[in-house]
Amino acid sequence: MTTEVTRHRVDVAAAADGAPRTDEHTRHGPVAQLLIAWSPLSAILVAYAVAQWVSAPLGTGDGEATNRVGSALHVVGPARADEALLGAAPSAWLQERLWDGDPRWWDAVAALVYVTHFVVIPLVTAVVWFALRDRFREWVVAALTMSVVGIAGYVAYPAAPPWLAAERGVIGDVDRTSHVGWDVLHLDVVGRLTEAGQSGSNPVAAMPSLHAGAALLVALFLWPSVSWAMRVVLAAYAVAMALTLVYTGEHYVVDVLAGWAVAVLAVVVARVAVGRAIRPAWTPGARWRS
Repeated sequence: MTTEVTRHRVDVAAAADGAPRTDEHTRHGPVAQLLIAWSPLSAILVAYAVAQWVSAPLGTGDGEATNRVGSALHVVGPARADEALLGAAPSAWLQERLWDGDPRWWDAVAALVYVTHFVVIPLVTAVVWFALRDRFREWVVAALTMSVVGIAGYVAYPAAPPWLAAERGVIGDVDRTSHVGWDVLHLDVVGRLTEAGQSGSNPVAAMPSLHAGAALLVALFLWPSVSWAMRVVLAAYAVAMALTLVYTGEHYVVDVLAGWAVAVLAVVVARVAVGRAIRPAWTPGARWRS
């Protein structure tokens, strides 16, 4: 009887604090819980597949003039926007000074930063599920909102990234270098896999940049729940991703800014959806809590 009373008190205290009940943590093993946490992300994969099918007629050559919903490919507009904003095409300017065809250490850093995009959303989803469970619904809403809005942008405004614009003579020489840094790390097989994945992806999914958006989304979402040291890391990651995308010819600065705007929108939508303000979950000397 004493044990039952104690368990009831623990459950009541946990409910009052907004934390999940203890038995919700133990009903399934960690692997099953991880699969449950990741299941909403399947909607993102479906949305990407649909957008790629819609954009397929555009390709990378001189094929169809519009995608399957009638949106034309924008090659000149983003380049001219960057030139108006910064006075030059940043990707061409950076590569003229930093890229000579021979990968350097900074290309290795760029390759590592670039590839984190493909794991950061699933990783943060797992962290939120296990460590910040009371914010899980908010995180899912934010991640799905950012992804769906961004992917809708690819359909409505298919845009050529700098490397493709350079191939078409719109801007100066720009190579797609997001994979070359793996040679510096003697992991050229990873570089080949990255390049193969890129060759099969949507080449006109540039505006907005969801690489940049995801990095900022992670920073904004986790900001109230982590220490100042971690906040510095998150902010540095968002900036590093932006610089990487521009330097490697993957995105224009305007693509990055659009991706950041979508991330901010997603955070706002998520907070409205859960109907509460976010209180800091970290205090000096404390650890993460759900």
